[in-house]
Amino acid sequence: MKDHDERPAPASAKMSGTEAGQPGSTRWWAERAAAADRRRPRTGGLSTARVVEAALQVLRECGFEALTVRAVADRLETSSGALYQHIASRDELIVLIADHYLGDVRLQGGGRGWRADVETLMREMRQILLDQPLPPSAAMGKAVWGPNTLRIIDAALGLFLDAGLTDEHATYATATMIDFVFGAAAIQRGGGRGPNGATGTDERSQFHNSLPADQFPALRTAGAAFLAASADDVFTNGMALLLDGVTSRFLNPH
Repeated sequence: MKDHDERPAPASAKMSGTEAGQPGSTRWWAERAAAADRRRPRTGGLSTARVVEAALQVLRECGFEALTVRAVADRLETSSGALYQHIASRDELIVLIADHYLGDVRLQGGGRGWRADVETLMREMRQILLDQPLPPSAAMGKAVWGPNTLRIIDAALGLFLDAGLTDEHATYATATMIDFVFGAAAIQRGGGRGPNGATGTDERSQFHNSLPADQFPALRTAGAAFLAASADDVFTNGMALLLDGVTSRFLNPH
């Protein structure tokens, strides 16, 4: 049954990105929250949750290129004008989907110590980012101020604060952790490094043999190992390097 709310898009939906807040910015999220507080949803009517679910259906069934406001409106059997009461652009859909998926990250405080809990959180984040259907260029960093992402930031900050870090040090540790996880997932999703490394055995040999004899001396020495390192091994060792650094710099300074 169609939703017959044919009112035009609100003024905020027609504003430029600068006026209304760029999708994903703190201002944009604040404006969405304020609009939600003012809105009086009717039973069975449109809601942001329904819009996101319809967008996910389009994304899963038809792919990223097919994800448009029109396609989502069609899926909901309503008009684009009605949808604009909840969503103003494709970019906004992408931000909401990215944050939606990060809501699946489980915050498991196992009581095993701050480091083990941080490692568990990082692995959870990475797996969700690898599994979600948005392409890396569209998903990474788009939802950093969304409610589901903020709960992850809050959890990480809490773990580092409980470990004894100052507010400032916990901030740096948390921001670095999130940048590392998002970056590692984006590289892996983009095909830069997989279960067997960046290239296959034959490609590694060809790459090594193609290097000029008078250039890239370190790659000629360690290039095979660099290309062979799997995404899992790079992530595990990168996580250890990051947390060793937190411990050495902030908890046990010399």
